[in-house]
Amino acid sequence: MDNNVKYLTLSIIGLIVIVAGYVVLIQSAPQGPVAQSYVSNLTIINSNGSNINGVFVINGVVQNNNPFNISVINLNASGYNSTGKLVDTGDGFTTTTPIVAGGTANFTISLYDPQVQVKTYVAQVEDASK
Repeated sequence: MDNNVKYLTLSIIGLIVIVAGYVVLIQSAPQGPVAQSYVSNLTIINSNGSNINGVFVINGVVQNNNPFNISVINLNASGYNSTGKLVDTGDGFTTTTPIVAGGTANFTISLYDPQVQVKTYVAQVEDASK
């Protein structure tokens, strides 16, 4: 067998092995919609915010409406001034883990607001883990 044919044959076999491995890896990876379903079943049921020494602090309660415990909930918030302009964003986690099915947990998110501009805010669940 010619060296060029051997090289081409080995290259094709190597490529097939790489593609097959990639397909197996993609099929076994967790899919986005599964994680998203965790988030869609988490509800902020109460929150309030106030400026404390230049920091707009949002305290709230999130409820786990999933039929299973959630180990971590990551939340985010955006604070806006009186004209609707974004002042700052921040992230936070629940203070209790895991959150049992049907249970609630408190959270705190802090926004940098030294000029006391934040008048409204939007808080939401960003991500969650089972």
